[in-house]
Amino acid sequence: MKILWACMSILLVACSAHVSSSLQVDGARFSPTTCRSGQANGFAGVELADEQGQRLRLAHLLDGSFQALYFPSGSETGENLGACGTMSTREGGAVINGIRNLDGSAALDCGSSKYKVTGSVRFEGCH
Repeated sequence: MKILWACMSILLVACSAHVSSSLQVDGARFSPTTCRSGQANGFAGVELADEQGQRLRLAHLLDGSFQALYFPSGSETGENLGACGTMSTREGGAVINGIRNLDGSAALDCGSSKYKVTGSVRFEGCH
C-alpha cells in the first residue's frame, strides 16, 4: 500500500503545471496560476488563466507565428490581440487523458483597440 501511495504522489508532482510570468494587461499585473495545452481545445499552443478568471490564449499559426486572444473574467468571447512577439513550445513526455504536456515560453507585446498585453511567461507541464 505504501508503494502505491508513493507512486501516486510522484505522478501528481510530475504532472503539476508551473507558470511564472511578468505579464501585464493594460498595465495591471496578470498572474496566471494555471495553464492548459491548446490540444484540449483544438489548437496548437497554450491557454493561461489566473484566479480571477482572466484567460490568455497563445495559439501557433500555420506560418510559424502566433497570436494571442484575451478573455476578460467571465467572458466566453476572446479579444484578438493579433501577432504578439515570440513563443516557443515543446511537447513534454507525459500524456494525460490523451493530451500531451506542453512546456515553453513567450514574450508578448501586442494589443487591440480594447486591451494591451506585455511581458513574458514560462510554462511547464501544461495539459
